[in-house]
Amino acid sequence: MKVKRYKREHMINKISYKLNMNKDESKIILDCVLDSFGELFLADDIASRIELRNFGVFDIRIVNERTNARNPKTKKDVTIPKRKKVVFKAGNKIKTQLNNKFIN
Repeated sequence: MKVKRYKREHMINKISYKLNMNKDESKIILDCVLDSFGELFLADDIASRIELRNFGVFDIRIVNERTNARNPKTKKDVTIPKRKKVVFKAGNKIKTQLNNKFIN
């Protein structure tokens, strides 16, 4: 299955079209939103959550250390340290729209 990739430029074009503004202003808006997400994700040492109604939830989860991992190339045991990861869960509105588009 072929995957269509969207880059920052695609988002800037979409924002400028929808808000009827030039691309420089749209770039500032997008950069501001993405910087805000990054600041919120990096703000605390604990797990955090960003909820966007009718869109979804970005959740920061803490993954515990793993000692039973193995490097497949060298077959040596390795320890994967404790880390954070970002998880996205789509909201009901997005889920239903995706499923209706997929079925039809």
